[in-house]
Amino acid sequence: MRVLLTGGTGMLGRAIREVWGSQPGIELLAPPRAELDLARPPQIFEAVSRIRPEVILHAAAIADVDRCEADPDLAFRVNTVGTACLAAAAQMTGATLIFISTDYVFDGTKGTPYTEFDRPNPINVYGWSKLQAEEYVRTLCPRHFVVRTAWLFAPWGQHFVTHTVERIRKGEPVGGIAQTSSPTFVLDLAQALLRLLEYPAYGLYHIANHGTVSRYEMARAILAMLGRDPEEAVRLSGISGRRAPRPDRSPLRNYVLELQGRDPMRPWTEALAECLERMGLRVRHLSS
Repeated sequence: MRVLLTGGTGMLGRAIREVWGSQPGIELLAPPRAELDLARPPQIFEAVSRIRPEVILHAAAIADVDRCEADPDLAFRVNTVGTACLAAAAQMTGATLIFISTDYVFDGTKGTPYTEFDRPNPINVYGWSKLQAEEYVRTLCPRHFVVRTAWLFAPWGQHFVTHTVERIRKGEPVGGIAQTSSPTFVLDLAQALLRLLEYPAYGLYHIANHGTVSRYEMARAILAMLGRDPEEAVRLSGISGRRAPRPDRSPLRNYVLELQGRDPMRPWTEALAECLERMGLRVRHLSS
């Protein structure tokens, strides 16, 4: 199976290359941006026509929420129009498209985890650009999996977990805000994406590790796993310099996978412990 991966150098892209690239029978191709630039539609069609993939795994995006808010043209050009062109190219060549979307398509007011059947209502440009991209995927490529996920973390890259560990190492205060969602380990997500291809049950899916947690609570868990007092965590009221609003509560429930009887995801605490271990840290596993 020939797979075309966009965003191959990103946090999720690296996990997909590790998980998918090790599978027998999968030829994984991840062209550099110079060869497949989502801001250049002719390049998208040329690359897909040349590679002729059976599956396109679209993990590339402008994911910096504040950058999207500051430059909506860039957000919609790359996240929306670029995805639309990729969906059209997938349909043209007969490929299945897996599109990675976000919990930020929701406004965060529901109070309980969002399912695939809840109505989206983004409150920032990033969320709107991804929601409109979802619509293009559904319209232009019937053989699609739209996958919403949330709060990705990995043993590599720059994100909340690595930033928190670095601050602990430096002896600096750590903490977080009350915003809540569903932290998702990229290696778990990469495995779950691969399992989607077991059946052509196309459509919309939520895939996140189980559980709802705030950034503050996640900082406490990291401290506890590293043998520190979780009371060291500082509860922050907000983060200065943010241009874009964020949903207060946007946890995801993998409801469609539950209904199919094949939700593969584990609790976020178990995934976090593995992530910290892969970072070379000695971890105390927390009781459930």
